[in-house]
Amino acid sequence: MSVPSDRSRPSEDGCASTRVRSYSPPHGGTAAERLADDMLVEILSRVPARSVCRFKCVSKHWLSLIDHPDHRKKLPQTLAGFFYTRSDNGQLPLETEVRFVSVSGKRGPPVDTSFAFLPSHGRVDLLDCCNGLLLCRWYAVSAPDDEFRYIVCNPAREEWVELPDTSHADNVRREALHLGFDPVVSPHFYVFAFLEDAHFNFYLAGVEVYSSETRRWVYKEIGWSKRIKLAARQSDAVFLNGCLHFYASGKISPFYIGVIDKEGEIWARLCIPGDRFGGFIQQSQGRLHYANFKKDHNGDVVRLVVYVLEDYNSKKWKLKDTVETSDIFAGTNVTGSDRLAIHSVDSCWIATHPQYNLIFFTVGSASTLMCYDMDRQQVKVIRNHDGYQPRLPYVPFYGELQSLHA
Repeated sequence: MSVPSDRSRPSEDGCASTRVRSYSPPHGGTAAERLADDMLVEILSRVPARSVCRFKCVSKHWLSLIDHPDHRKKLPQTLAGFFYTRSDNGQLPLETEVRFVSVSGKRGPPVDTSFAFLPSHGRVDLLDCCNGLLLCRWYAVSAPDDEFRYIVCNPAREEWVELPDTSHADNVRREALHLGFDPVVSPHFYVFAFLEDAHFNFYLAGVEVYSSETRRWVYKEIGWSKRIKLAARQSDAVFLNGCLHFYASGKISPFYIGVIDKEGEIWARLCIPGDRFGGFIQQSQGRLHYANFKKDHNGDVVRLVVYVLEDYNSKKWKLKDTVETSDIFAGTNVTGSDRLAIHSVDSCWIATHPQYNLIFFTVGSASTLMCYDMDRQQVKVIRNHDGYQPRLPYVPFYGELQSLHA
C-alpha cells in the first residue's frame, strides 16, 4: 500500500508535510454517488479493522474506497508486519539497516524504511512501536557514538518530533524505554523511561514519563518496595487502557505483571496465570493476553496456554486456548519457559495479532517468521529470513497529530 507524501526534506527542528491527493470516485460518479461514498466511509470508520478488511471483498467499488489514500486516515488499520534491525554482538552497527516483513504477502514495505525524512540521514535504532508510532534513538552521522536523541515518529506520514532531555534524578540510570499511544482515546503519546538505582544494580528507582500534551518529563518514584526490578524479558510491554503493562519481579512476588498509568501515579500488580515464569504479554482485541507453556502433572505433555484478562477489578484471567505442542509442531517438544526446541532449533514468540487469534514466532538461526492460528490450530510460514530478528509489530496510522509538530 503506497503512501503519497511530500518528499521535501525537513529542517533540523521541523517535520515534513504530507501532500494528500484529491479523491475521485471510481468510474466518475454523480454528486449523489459521491455523497453515498462519503457516508459509507464514515460508517466504515466506526467499525473494527477486522471488519474493514472483510468489507474489501464486498465489491471492487468498496475495495477502491477502502484502499484509497484519502480515506486511510479515517479508517482503522490492521497489522501490516514487523520492523526489525540487525545488531551484531549487542552493539549498534555503524550503518543500521531497518527492514520490514509483511504479513499480508505484499512485497514492498508500507513505509520508507530508510527513514530519509529524519534529519541528516543519521543512524536509527528502533526501540518500540505502538499503534503506528515509533520510538527511536537517532544518531547524527558526525556525532560521537554515545550521543543520540530520542525521537518519536509516524513513518506513514513522515512526521517526527524530538523529545527534550529527561530530568535525570540523581543516582539513577535509564534501564528501558517504552512508548504508549492509543489514537482512539487520545491524540497524545507517552514515553515511559524506567530508571535503575545506581547503588543497587538492576533494581528500579522510579520512572520518568513524557507526555506529548505537556511536552515535558515527570519523574515518579516507584510505588512499591525499593527491591523491584524489570524481569528478564523487559522488552515485553503493553500499553492498554491508558496504562503500561510490563514484567517485574521482587522479593515478595517473584514474578508478576506491573501496571503504571500514564501520569505515573497509579502502580498496580497483576498475577501471572498459574504462577508461571516466562511467557509473554501482548494486547489483542482490546484485552491483555498472556501466553506460556505448561506441563501436565506427569511432566510428559507440554501445552501452549493462552489467557485473556477479562476483568481488571477482579484481576481474573480466562483460559482462551490450550493445545499440545506436539499437535502444533508435529511431535516436537518444549524446553524452557518461553522458548521452543523445534528439531533442535530455538524459537521465540514475537507478538499476537491485534484483531485476530494469531500468534507470531520465529524459528531457528535464520529467524523464519511463522504464525499459529488458534482458531484453526494450524501453523504456517510467513517468510524465511536472513538472520534478522523481527521485533516490532506495526499497524499504520495515517491520521495527523499535532504532537508530532515541533
